[in-house]
Formats: sequence, C-alpha cells, structure tokens
Amino acid sequence: MPEVSKDAAILIATSYQALKRVEKGEKSTEIANCVVVILFAGFFIEENLNVIIKKMKMNEEMRVFLNGKEHPGLLDKIAWFYNQYVSSERFSSKKELFKKDLNGNPLILNKLEKRFPGIKEIIEYRNKIAHGEIKTVNITKAKKLREQAKIITDELFDLAKQNGFDIPRNITYKSAIT
Repeated sequence: MPEVSKDAAILIATSYQALKRVEKGEKSTEIANCVVVILFAGFFIEENLNVIIKKMKMNEEMRVFLNGKEHPGLLDKIAWFYNQYVSSERFSSKKELFKKDLNGNPLILNKLEKRFPGIKEIIEYRNKIAHGEIKTVNITKAKKLREQAKIITDELFDLAKQNGFDIPRNITYKSAIT
C-alpha cells in the first residue's frame, strides 16, 4: 500500500521485514525483531500524523495548545488531534486534556484507546523503550499491534478527509528507497 511520505514507507517496510524474520522462527533474534515491529509501528503512526498535521497547517496551533512544546511526542500529538477532530467534549488547554486519574495516568489515554484500539499499548511500549526498558513481547502481540497501527493510521487519514483534507498516500517503499 502506498504511504504519505518516504519515511512512512520505510518505517512500515522495516516493520514488515522484522515481522517476516520472526515468522521464520529465528529464536536468537525473536525478541529484537518483535521490538522492531512494535517500535516501528509507533513511529509509523507518528510520521503519518506529522504529515497530516502539517498538511492541515495546524503545527503552530498544536504547539500553542501544547504550551509551546517544540517537539511533542506521539501521545501529545494524537491527544491534541483527538481533542481537535474527534472529541465532542473539547478541552481548552493541555492541562485539562491531560488530567490524571488516581494512578497518575492521563485520562485521555482511555479515550484514545477506545477510539484507536491498540494505541495505549503502542505508546506505552514505545515510551518504555525510549527510557531503556525492553518489554518482552511475542509474535502474536507484535502482529496485532502492527495491524492496529495501520488501522489507526487509516483512521487518522479518514478523520483528516472528513475535515476537508484529502491527503494522498502515493509513495511506495520502492520509491522511498531510491
């Protein structure tokens, strides 16, 4: 399937290659390849969301809402996008949007998970790796989260289209690497 950017095409192709290595049954690299599958699935969502926000010309509005954060993470971006284009209850500030539950987790994560199944686990997995913690995962979970990342990305494009931005996805993996 064509993607929206060269980076997105490379991310999904790398995730696919790792998935195929795991399916071959290479036990010595199974954990590493499952990590790549899930990590790159998260990067894939974020790259596509970056392009969507840029094409919608909403970068500055998003940054202002996120208190001027220069490089917001995936959770910041998808929570802002959800607040802006999905939620019937819009929050007017980052503080309101990221209000925490009794366990210290942002309440928005549950709303995101309901709308985009798998996003919570993808974000949590990605954040643990970013902080040096590798969580063991099996091939079944890796496949499921990779598929969810593709579904989430498709939904983000559909939401953009519903809001007047039909963003073409016409970059193939082959054109991305040449």
